[in-house]
Amino acid sequence: MRELKGDWRDLFNGFMLALDLRKMFLALCAILFTVFGPLAVTCWIGNEIDREFVQPPETFVLGEIYRTVCQSWHVIYSGSPGHEADWKVYVPYSILFLVAVFAIWAYFGGAIARIAAYEIAKDGERIETARALRFAGRKFWSFFMSPWICVIGFLFFFLCNVAGGAIGRLVDLAYIGGPLVAVLLPLALLSGFIMTLIVVGTLAGFPLFTPAVAAEGTDAFDAVSRGFSYVYSRPWQYVWCQLVAGVYGIVCISFVILFSITLCHIGLTAGAAGFDAFLIDEAPSPPSDPKDTKAWEKYRADKRDNPDLFRERYDKFSHVTDTAWAMILSQDHAVRDYDWSPVGVATRPTPYGRLMYLSNRIVKPNHSMRVDALKTKWHKIAAWIVMAWLVIALGLALGYVPSYVISQQTLIYCILRKKVDGIEMNEVYEEPEEERMSEPGAPPSVALDKPPPPPPAPAPSGDKPADAKPPEPPKPA
Repeated sequence: MRELKGDWRDLFNGFMLALDLRKMFLALCAILFTVFGPLAVTCWIGNEIDREFVQPPETFVLGEIYRTVCQSWHVIYSGSPGHEADWKVYVPYSILFLVAVFAIWAYFGGAIARIAAYEIAKDGERIETARALRFAGRKFWSFFMSPWICVIGFLFFFLCNVAGGAIGRLVDLAYIGGPLVAVLLPLALLSGFIMTLIVVGTLAGFPLFTPAVAAEGTDAFDAVSRGFSYVYSRPWQYVWCQLVAGVYGIVCISFVILFSITLCHIGLTAGAAGFDAFLIDEAPSPPSDPKDTKAWEKYRADKRDNPDLFRERYDKFSHVTDTAWAMILSQDHAVRDYDWSPVGVATRPTPYGRLMYLSNRIVKPNHSMRVDALKTKWHKIAAWIVMAWLVIALGLALGYVPSYVISQQTLIYCILRKKVDGIEMNEVYEEPEEERMSEPGAPPSVALDKPPPPPPAPAPSGDKPADAKPPEPPKPA
């Protein structure tokens, strides 16, 4: 990583900072836990409420999964033509969904932020993934509770205003409630001012809470305090850093995803070329001369009399790869006409659709291919295996998105910390010796970062050691 300058130019180090297989793997784990946990429960609840309205995804295309989740949310919160929304369903669901999502990303996101903070402070030096996960486990409640503290603070002042209004209504039975509430209105306005600060600070400073815990090893209250302080102290610098990180992130993320699509396509195409080179095409080829009427009549007669001989066999490995790609790439975006001019990209960015369009242009899969069309069961098994490898490879590329976001937010936190508190970029929280010594594999009496003390030098031959005791005199009989 290049030398840090302590300003917004350091954000251009975010590409390589996030391009780390360990961070991308942790992000992929968080994505999988989120998809097969809270989002799967969401789709199950929506499907149980109205099976006709919620369409389960038939492939692994992200657009189809997102469509199913949106339909499930609509059924849960707004209802469907045949079912009304029920607060006894969406209230507990909302609480459990938020707790589960926050818990998953507090753990894995905290580990990613810890790796990034250590790498920023130590000039590219990296810590082990297991150590980062243990740190995230020890500081889990700090990572998890920081956004909830803001929610609790907002609800406290909100309920104070509600309670004040209720008391005024009760006192109004004696005709003094209205004037009393009017007199105490400045307190309500002050409470509203504090609630507004909490809302703005939470929405703007939320991305800094996790880096604060990762870099300082602090608790949730201090993380929230630092996030609010940095946002309100340097608001325009914070907005500029987020804008630079966002625009630069679109370029970096697009490059990583398209690069991953290309390398997978080239590898599968090369393998399919070698596999299909040894196949013998049993179907007769049409005549090469279009004017040879007798040959064409014979070709048509044979095709009419022996249709099985001319039927597509679907036993090439290219058919297997097309089947796998058709389960991952969206066909809906393959034929759309996008405006690639700067004005068109700025007015209608649609990053998902454009990436899917470019991916289809690179791979050019046959979207009509399905697993059932393959010739043998072994080719069907091969298609599922190829698709599993593609999900892993492209899933790591997808994991670059959270890795980039968290790494860049950690960089922004370190930049603002230097501007506001004067703390240098190379300072990071170091775990206490007793915690580090308790890690598995560490010697019980030696700190991990310190070399063991040298053994005492042996005494010279013929000389007595300095601490040797003189021999005791013999006792009289």
